[in-house]
Amino acid sequence: MAGVGEALVSAVLKEVLRKLGSAVGEQIKARWKLKQDMESIKSTLELAQAVLRDAERRSVREEAVSLWLKMLKNAAYDISDMLDDFEVKLSQGMISSSVAKFSMGRKLKNMREKLTSIAAQRSQFGFMLDTCSTDQEEIKKRETTSKISRETIVGRQKEKVEIVALLASNCELKTLIIPIFGFGGIGKTTLAKLVFNDDQMQKFDLRAWVYVSPHFDLKMIGKSIISQIEGQVEGLHDLQSISNSLEEKLGGRSCLIVLDDLWENNCFQLSELVLMLSNFKKESMIRVIVTTRTEEVARKIGTITPYKLEPLSDYQCWTLFKHIAFLSGCNLGEDEKNVLENIGRDIANKCQGVPMAAQALGFMLRNKAVEEWKNVRDSDIWSGSSTTDDVLPSLKLSYYQMSPYLKLCFSYCSVFPKGFEIHRRNLIRQWISLGFVPSSPEKHITLEKIGEKYVNELLGMSFVQHSRLTSLSTKEDTKNSMLLRMHDLMHDLGRSVIGDELLLVNGEKEYSSSNGNYRYALVLNHESHKAVCNDVPAKLKALHISECPEIQLSLFSKSLRILDLGNCHSGNLPASIGKLKQLRYLSAPDMQHTKVPKHVTSLSKLIHLDLSGSVKISTLPDSVNKLRNLLHLDLSGCCNLHSLPESFGDLMNLSHLNLANCSLLNTLPESVDKLRSLLHLELCGCSGICSLPKSFGELINLQRLDLADCYNLRSLPKSFGRLYELQYLNLSGCLKLNLRVDIETICCLTKLQYLNLSHCPSLIHIPESVNNLKNLHTLDLSKCHWIEIFPKSLCEMTSLKFLLIEGCSLWLQQRAREARPKNDMLTLPKFIVQRTSSISSNIPCLQSVYPSELEIECLENVTSIEEAGAVNLANKSALAKLVLAWTPAARRFVEDEDLLRELQPPENLMFLKVQGYMANSFSGWMMVMAPCLPHLVCIEMVDLPRCEHLPPFGQLQNLEQLTLKRMPIFRKLGTEFCGGSGAFKKLREFTLIDLDKLEEWVTKVSENGEFMFPSLHKLEICRCPRLRLKPCLPRAIEWRIQASDEVISTQYDAGSSSSLMLSKLHVTRCHLLPNKWTLFEFLPSLKILEISNYQRKKLPDSLVFLVSLQSLKIDVSSDNQEEVTDWLIFLSAISSDQELVVFPLTNLTTLENLEISLNDESQRWCKKHNRWTLQNVKNKPSTFFERQVANVRKKEGQSLISYIGAVNQLAHTLDGVGQTLRDKEIIRVILDHRLSSADCTLLTSIINGDDDITLNDLYADLVTLSQPGETSGNLTTRADNHETHLLWSGYRRVRSMSQVSDIELTEADLDSHNGSENEDNRTCHLHPYSPT
Repeated sequence: MAGVGEALVSAVLKEVLRKLGSAVGEQIKARWKLKQDMESIKSTLELAQAVLRDAERRSVREEAVSLWLKMLKNAAYDISDMLDDFEVKLSQGMISSSVAKFSMGRKLKNMREKLTSIAAQRSQFGFMLDTCSTDQEEIKKRETTSKISRETIVGRQKEKVEIVALLASNCELKTLIIPIFGFGGIGKTTLAKLVFNDDQMQKFDLRAWVYVSPHFDLKMIGKSIISQIEGQVEGLHDLQSISNSLEEKLGGRSCLIVLDDLWENNCFQLSELVLMLSNFKKESMIRVIVTTRTEEVARKIGTITPYKLEPLSDYQCWTLFKHIAFLSGCNLGEDEKNVLENIGRDIANKCQGVPMAAQALGFMLRNKAVEEWKNVRDSDIWSGSSTTDDVLPSLKLSYYQMSPYLKLCFSYCSVFPKGFEIHRRNLIRQWISLGFVPSSPEKHITLEKIGEKYVNELLGMSFVQHSRLTSLSTKEDTKNSMLLRMHDLMHDLGRSVIGDELLLVNGEKEYSSSNGNYRYALVLNHESHKAVCNDVPAKLKALHISECPEIQLSLFSKSLRILDLGNCHSGNLPASIGKLKQLRYLSAPDMQHTKVPKHVTSLSKLIHLDLSGSVKISTLPDSVNKLRNLLHLDLSGCCNLHSLPESFGDLMNLSHLNLANCSLLNTLPESVDKLRSLLHLELCGCSGICSLPKSFGELINLQRLDLADCYNLRSLPKSFGRLYELQYLNLSGCLKLNLRVDIETICCLTKLQYLNLSHCPSLIHIPESVNNLKNLHTLDLSKCHWIEIFPKSLCEMTSLKFLLIEGCSLWLQQRAREARPKNDMLTLPKFIVQRTSSISSNIPCLQSVYPSELEIECLENVTSIEEAGAVNLANKSALAKLVLAWTPAARRFVEDEDLLRELQPPENLMFLKVQGYMANSFSGWMMVMAPCLPHLVCIEMVDLPRCEHLPPFGQLQNLEQLTLKRMPIFRKLGTEFCGGSGAFKKLREFTLIDLDKLEEWVTKVSENGEFMFPSLHKLEICRCPRLRLKPCLPRAIEWRIQASDEVISTQYDAGSSSSLMLSKLHVTRCHLLPNKWTLFEFLPSLKILEISNYQRKKLPDSLVFLVSLQSLKIDVSSDNQEEVTDWLIFLSAISSDQELVVFPLTNLTTLENLEISLNDESQRWCKKHNRWTLQNVKNKPSTFFERQVANVRKKEGQSLISYIGAVNQLAHTLDGVGQTLRDKEIIRVILDHRLSSADCTLLTSIINGDDDITLNDLYADLVTLSQPGETSGNLTTRADNHETHLLWSGYRRVRSMSQVSDIELTEADLDSHNGSENEDNRTCHLHPYSPT
């Protein structure tokens, strides 16, 4: 945007004038007698500065003025660089006074002549000397009225309802001021118009709309209100007469006033405005809506919490864009319209919810061809900077209102790519390194504090915004540890401001450094890295290189102040980096050095050094003490760093030291006590540290100390109690720390605000002396299981707001909640809402809480919507898990639906549980969850007694787990649950519990057969007795069905099994008869089946359909001893030795694992009656019928040939009924388990490596080896034939038992069949009951 960049000139000139008047400037004048030239330059700059306001305004329209300002700015930059250069040489004593005088004099003369020439040109432009800092023409263009065209407004209905509700609240307040804030173009004025013209607002006696503008005029505001009420303002020339008139007109009446576009932030002026509209003698009701761009102004003017206006949803943006871009009656063919709509949706999504952007692009593309739409969609505008004048003018005034230094800070933020996140501390340090943060005359106000002020101003104006919190506790703990980013619209404005000062090198794109004005460079994904480094602009101040290969840092600009090699992994820093004498900020993480290079320690001006993640660094050089100006040192993640040199204590200015996760560091040097400026010390994860230096308490200014997970730290030094300034102390996970003793020392640190003692097993009591911690705000005792004493004094501490006791003993949790603290202390993550009076509850206490988890219970005690609104859950960006719970039958003060609508969570939420919700429907954010909660992974809906329909959860693209529990009138799970096509793409676990009335689940949602849950892994259905699945079974890998008989007994479509991937099924508490288990008929791919609490005499008939079954586990539960006996007969019939089992279902040829167990009572009965139970079966590669044949035992005295004959005969018998047996496998089992070593040797010699030998062959060979004259006919005795007959008849009886209910075997049969086992008491899987 023309002219906006030139508005930066005033900021640059102010910085140069500051340097000229600084100690360095005075020293140059005194030492080299160059006062005349210096004064001349200063006066010339001051003359130019006097006309800058007019020049900056005219530069928007006049190219010549824009060029003049650019020349002036570049000259100012050159003067600044010159002063920096001579400051370095002066400090290092590099030049003699004569040389210095000649060199400095020549340069100053050239600068003075150049500047004088530029300044002289101002006369030809006729600039005006004035004090107005705003563009009056721009203000006139932006003047608003209350008239509204509803046809062009999309969305904002929810916001309108909320503002109207706020206006109706707080009836006891005579004057209520509601500020609405947000950045330009977000829709504040539109929302104010909607409210102003709402039917409910007609009840006011008087209404007035005032456009305030950046030029604040209290008289004009008063006159505007009076004129709209009275019609004329004659005679009102002074503020007193205006105030008297307002008193007369508004006193005793109700009045709604809108003050649109308020910029003034002077507290005195705002107080006068409030006073003018309040304190009337006659009782009045004045309601004021204020729209403003800055949160600072909103908080100063408002009588209630300011209302932050958020962007529109993508869908609303598209609706607005479509309404403007597609004129009614336009003659577009159906195909062309579809194409344009698809492109338009993409464009609208890129507007990121800014209505002004959607409107501007809609107007621009109206009646344009498809190609032009595509050009806009695919333009670099979205990844680079915008030049769309229709969008950015709305933000110009905000930029012009900034202080000069804030302009510099804001423009620098746009150096980073769009969407880039930067830690606020790192941003502030870069501002400081570039000289953008001037020092305060008050010595106790540090540059970082001033930088914090600048960040807060930009946040308040929405020029930067929070991305997400990096620490998850209270706001006090996280305000300095946040990630920031710019909205794309603000990024475009920043890029237009910074203009040609930024060099962009991205990928393979060519660039030229011929422009000598580059001050900043951003290099991304650049492979031709040598070209970058060999052609660096000479005036470069900041260089950011990301995701590039190894870079040869050879010819960097000598004026470079910031070198950021984040994510470069660039190997080693070259020695040439030592030449960058102006370098203040060096970020080079993940370097490959074994120690910090000496050439880095020669950078005397360095204030920030980041070598984090450099895993090979083992030591620091002794020369590290040369970095005397170093303020911040980050060595976190240098896991091979084992020591620090004693010279480390010479870093007298060091304020922030990060040694987190330096796991080999076993001690700190004794000289650490000299670091008297140290404010923050991070030692978390330094597991090698066993103790701290005895003099550690000499760090008298230390404010933050993190020792989390120093699990070898055994004690704190005695001097620890002298850390009187300590505000933050984290001892979480210090497993060996003796807190029985050290807790008393900690209780002496009276300025502590945050204390974390979680996961400390030695903590068994909190002493009464804890009340010494008068400023303690947060106390974390999570997972301290052994605390036995809860001190009364804890409840007396008025400062304590958060007590975290998750994972502590139930006794302690109950004790803490039963205590009646005087301090409104919160025991997080669980928060129980309680009424504090007839018209209020304690829920506003959550307003300043920013936890990662929050469980809000007893929501029925909330007394008003306003209370819930004050919590502002949507702004708690750290919140990942949220539980909202009502007591179902309790009395309500606010309707559940209204309250839930107000408790909208932040978009980063991952887990949501709603419990006890009594409304019969949902509204607000619950019905549009996809854009509101895009990161939601898990939902639980529990105890919803009136719920018949659910929100469209299917559109949550990241949802993985969904649970519906205890919804007594919920009858159907239908397609409306999906919210459209492409639903539940990532859902892996679906659970239905205690849904008594649920009758139908529509498992497919479209005619083409799309499953409702296409990626389901685990399905659990518990106690849903009426549920039927239609039209087919759902697709899932693992099912669990409990007490839901209809699911098992339903006859499904013939094609149900074709697309199923079911591998594992667990059925419990099914009371169906064995012939009613229809479900198994449709599960041919099932591999694992577990049946628990089975109470029938026989197995389900449909087991025969499970042709892929590999494992079967059955838990028999019966109190009927007759049925127990039946099962024992069954077990005995399928088991004939201590290791191998045969199962009597011929279809289950793949079955390898079988486990059948009885309940405890039955097992006790078995023990009493010396019965046997089956506990387990080993996995064997052989089939059950092959094992059955091998189960024939060789009896004592039985010949080998007789035994093999019996085995062979049984094999022939089974083969005759259709069983395919492998003789080789039978022989292998026999050799493994049945024979003596002599018999094994004989058979092995016969087999002699013949892999194809059969039982017939083996039997024939044995016959041949037998005594002469003996035949096969008399080798098999009658007893042997009897054994074979008995085994086969047992098989037949068991098989019939699976088909009829009559049991043929008696207990006597069982005793006779198992006699041999009962005698020798030898078994592995069939054994007497023994407790496990």
